[in-house]
Amino acid sequence: MKHLLSAPNTKIQRARKHLAELEAEAAAFIASYPGKFNAEVVETSGMRSINFNGHILGAPEMLGAIVGDVIHNLRAALDLTACEMVRAVGQDDKDVSFPFSESAEKLDDMIRRRHFDRAGTDAVALLRSLKPYHNGNAALRVIHDLDIRDKHHALIPNVIGVASPIIQLYGDDGTFSPLAIGNPNAPSEVRFIFPNEAGPEGRQLIPTLHELVQLVEGIVEAFRALANRDDPGL
Repeated sequence: MKHLLSAPNTKIQRARKHLAELEAEAAAFIASYPGKFNAEVVETSGMRSINFNGHILGAPEMLGAIVGDVIHNLRAALDLTACEMVRAVGQDDKDVSFPFSESAEKLDDMIRRRHFDRAGTDAVALLRSLKPYHNGNAALRVIHDLDIRDKHHALIPNVIGVASPIIQLYGDDGTFSPLAIGNPNAPSEVRFIFPNEAGPEGRQLIPTLHELVQLVEGIVEAFRALANRDDPGL
């Protein structure tokens, strides 16, 4: 019987759905003109210059809640993969979860503690190759770290914005005569980044989440291929 690992796939699809919701909410936030910008032409001692200042509102808490949903479903997909790999070789999946460790030296101990060793030597070898520890596979490890963080602190992203009112530097007569035109309250770009002290601090939120979804999808596919390769019924 072919092992489809359907439960992990379902969790990944849920993560994708939450990510789509996050993108829609982020777009709505940007469309609300969250930035308060001011571009003012001033003249001092016959010299004209532009004073430009601005402030952009913080992201709404709803965005943080959705980020947590994305991360939790990815973490759940990994745990379900571990359970299905154990069941694929006829073992009991009680208390089985996907092992993460602080270092490479501690990984074997976590494999035993999370009972992933029941999945067999090939599955354990594949797990080791993924390096789910600090200074190993940083992107994979951050899924676990963010999931833990979300249980205690909402992952509310930071927001940075750039406003670019059109600046006319020279008048029709060719003299330097700066003038702000257009709508300075319409930022040309708004970026959402992971909050301070989060694992991927400073990285753009939505592109990074897409990368994490693809990472987990690839891991599930690798274990599926292994389970089907070793199935004598195929």
